[in-house]
This record gives sequence, C-alpha cells and structure tokens, in this order.
Amino acid sequence: MLYQLDKGKQDYKKVRRVNLRDIGWTEGDLERLVSKHIQDFIYARDLMTIFTERKGKEEPDILALDKNGDLYIFELKRWGSDQENLLQVLRYGQLFGGSDYHELNELYQKYAAADESLYNAHSKYFDLNDQSLLKPEEFNRQQYFVIMTNGLDQRTVEAIQYWKKNGLNIDAIIYWVFEINGEHYIEFNMYSPIEGFLESEGSSFILNTNYANNTQHNEDMLREHKAAAYYPGWREKIERLQKGDYVFLYKSGTGIVAYGVASGKLEKQDCDGHKDYEYYMRLDKFQTLRTPMPASRMKEAAGQGFAFLQTMFSISGECRDILIKEIIKNHL
Repeated sequence: MLYQLDKGKQDYKKVRRVNLRDIGWTEGDLERLVSKHIQDFIYARDLMTIFTERKGKEEPDILALDKNGDLYIFELKRWGSDQENLLQVLRYGQLFGGSDYHELNELYQKYAAADESLYNAHSKYFDLNDQSLLKPEEFNRQQYFVIMTNGLDQRTVEAIQYWKKNGLNIDAIIYWVFEINGEHYIEFNMYSPIEGFLESEGSSFILNTNYANNTQHNEDMLREHKAAAYYPGWREKIERLQKGDYVFLYKSGTGIVAYGVASGKLEKQDCDGHKDYEYYMRLDKFQTLRTPMPASRMKEAAGQGFAFLQTMFSISGECRDILIKEIIKNHL
C-alpha cells in the first residue's frame, strides 16, 4: 500500500488505490504501454518486444526476446490475478514455445511492419559484436512465462511456487494504480521473488447459504455475520477463505442477500449432533441487502454466467466491483 506522509504532523494517510478500468484503460492500453517501454518497466533482464497480440487471434499479449535469444511470453490483465491466467500463459507456451527462428522472424516483421530481419534487429538492439552474435538455431532455446496483474492472490502465489519448484520458468509482475490529487500513477513490482511477496490481494467468492437444504443455516449466516458450510465435502470450502477475501452470500431462488470481508480466522462448531461439522468464518464490514440481487440481475450486470450449483466459487476482482457497485446503487 502507498501512503502519503504529512511532514508537519509526522502522520500519514492511505493513497487511494484504483484499477485501470476506473481510469478508462483497457488491457490493450496496458499492452501498448508495456510493449513500447518494456526496458523501463521490466529491468531484471533487458528485453526486446518482437510481437503483440492481434485482435481475435489466439496469441499472447506480448512476446519478447532477451540477449540470449530466450523467449518471454506475457499475459497481461487489467484486474487481479486468477489461477486461470497461469493456464492461459502456459497454453501460449504450447503454441509458441516450439517456434523456430523463421517463425519468430515472421511474427516480428508483422509486428514491426518492416523488412528488417529479426536477426539484424536483435543484434542492433543488444549491440552484439561478432563474437556474441546468435545463430538462428540459438533463438527460443528456453521459454519464460510472465503474468502481469493488478495485485496477486495467495492461491496464484502458491501455484507459481509449485510450477517453479518443478522447473518451470514462470514469474509474476504485480502492478498497482493509485490516484493522488486527481492524477494517476502506476507502480510495478518487477520480478520480485514470489516467496518474498509482501501484499497478497484478496480474492472474491459467492457462497450458497444452503437455504434449499436448511433454512436455519441461511438465517444463522445473516444473523451472525458469517460465511459457513456444513458436513464433510462441503465445509472444507471455508478453508479456502483468507483475510481480506470478499464473500457474497447467495440464497437459492432469491439471489445475493448479503456480503462482507473474511476475517481470516477459521472456526468450527458442532452441527446437527455432529462434532465440528460446521466450518465458518466471521465477515467484517457486513452488509445485508435491503432487496436481494437476483441471479438474472447478477448475470446482466456482470455480463457472465455463474456456477450457482456449487457451494462456493470464485469470481474475478472486476466482477466483484461490478456487483458491489450494483448493490450499492439499487439494493442497500
């Protein structure tokens, strides 16, 4: 988090954090910014952009080469991370990881809209001498995968750790956007070791209140300001919640009836005569909706469907923001 210091009072205040959508930026805008100034934003290794995504094509947001000819495959998002981002960037690895020099050269010439070969452009960019010039077969011997997202959730951190321990060259670049006196600033956390990551972003979930099976469970969650699940096979869903996660309580046949922010402390209690058969977590900043937000309105506002049959499922940070905005406007 970024703080503004008050020198006179030796005090501080939080700087407002926003996202790219708030300031009217698209993923395409972010892609153009990073691809044109990749050396400024990503300084762990000097990189040369050789290709950017074309609309309607199954292509990575950015392809870049380092001095050694290794290929970097980027997936950029204007909202928070999700494990699906990892699968997407790995998919591009399948498609482009085996590309030889001639295929990369064709991509580069489309991107640069020039007749200069990738070989010559690469040697000029990195100022290579005769001894360090690459042979065509030395391009794309290794691939590196990079996701760039507005914050990073703990599950994505754990997934990256897993893949790194299994020998995959994968990292995350985290950025944040801030508003100070009407001006907007972007901060990149570039190639930081995942194990030393300092600020995990909260995830967001929709939790079914089990109303169809037990009306009392729904009432308990609303009265006690908690997210809960019951019996083995379902209760373990609550273990996924971490401090700062947003949870929307969804009542079957009715819609979202409340939401809050997970405390991070998992608690257990007896249920229906069975010991510890209820797992629950308190929800801070709890809001009960004056009128429920039905499933039809959720789909219309977010522009997507939802897996309502599941006990609990995750949604993107952008979807969360849309739902909260709709709730505040029409349901509180």
